[in-house]
Amino acid sequence: MTRRNGMDQRTAWIALAAVDGLGERLVPRLAEAFGGAAEVLDAALVLDAGRLAHRLRVAAQVSLRAETIDGVRAAARDPAVILRRLGALDAWALTPWDPGYPPALRIIDPPPPVLFGAGDPAALTATPLVAVVGTRRPTPMGRALAAGVAAALAARGATVVSGLAVGIDGVAHATALEAGGRTVAVIGGGLAHAGPRAHAALLGAIRDRGGAIVGEHPPDTVPTRGTFPRRNRIISGLSMATVVIEAPIGSGALITARHALEQGRPVFAATGRSSDEAMAGCLALLRETPARPLVGIDELMLDLGLGADRADPSRTPGPSVGVTGRPMDARDALAVLGAVERDVAQLLLHGPASTDSLVIATGQSPAVVAGALTLLQLRGWVVPVGPLQVAAGPLLVRPPRRSAPVESPAAAVTRRDPP
Repeated sequence: MTRRNGMDQRTAWIALAAVDGLGERLVPRLAEAFGGAAEVLDAALVLDAGRLAHRLRVAAQVSLRAETIDGVRAAARDPAVILRRLGALDAWALTPWDPGYPPALRIIDPPPPVLFGAGDPAALTATPLVAVVGTRRPTPMGRALAAGVAAALAARGATVVSGLAVGIDGVAHATALEAGGRTVAVIGGGLAHAGPRAHAALLGAIRDRGGAIVGEHPPDTVPTRGTFPRRNRIISGLSMATVVIEAPIGSGALITARHALEQGRPVFAATGRSSDEAMAGCLALLRETPARPLVGIDELMLDLGLGADRADPSRTPGPSVGVTGRPMDARDALAVLGAVERDVAQLLLHGPASTDSLVIATGQSPAVVAGALTLLQLRGWVVPVGPLQVAAGPLLVRPPRRSAPVESPAAAVTRRDPP
């Protein structure tokens, strides 16, 4: 359905998300209160300034700055301005109802209303994603460990996710590319201010080699101290696991790790001497949370279920091996499961889910789903993490050719049609 100025719901949603001062919680709240994003902008076209300000504040349930209300009016007059800006930057936007929006982000709290990105959007979903994060001031040993982890992940076909900061983030991104892999950089500002000047060449390489640069802020947003912590939930949300290399107390990497744990994703933290300030945050994670120690790169790869180096088939495969003798991948695993187990496993391929959401998505009784989960857990192919069930083992190994994507059960339960 088109509106007064021809805007469709998707364009209106992106335009609304680009208004400074709204953010990831207020955009859905306004759309729900008005009956859709286009309806919000419709109201901005027909209401006088006072009445619009009143309706927006009531709908948002918070006081909005005058600049934000003016931004809504500007978006209503020309909702496609943000799309033209993205076109000028050779960039794109993904909304939660676009097919390419990462299923793993649909179930975090709150999901980004829009992902603004550059590079290949398929990098957000094409292979297993693992976050490698740490301090901006790493030790030589920390740099070496970050490089080793990133190289091992790339060698096994995983995509390395990090935050494009100097230090551990930069090492992880650069090493993944040097190893022939790809990487995703989650930024704290807009694409026009994507990262430190020192990483200008790295940004180009990420785009050129099949990776992506993404964030939830519109292109011209200047990053601030407040925007970086918010982006950390996206780093962890995209990733099936987060690896913390070095992190002093107060490091942003610890925020990413705690987001991962809250999202039901495993966290691995490097160990070190208690007197080493660079390791104090990692040791606190291990002492105070369910984070697991990073005791070795090979052990980490096995824990992640990534199997042998893709470039060296002579390496010993993991515990699950297909009939061909190669490490079992997700397609092999699904082929040997019973019907209900297969349905449950297939749903978990695209993100963790609660038992209740699996019951609703499969249409089976709670007892049947619980039985299927028990069998999958005994195989080591599903692990419970807090209230969520998480794919493991061969279910994390992508087959050579991907089958059609399957929407995560939580997304199937919670997704709404465009407001």
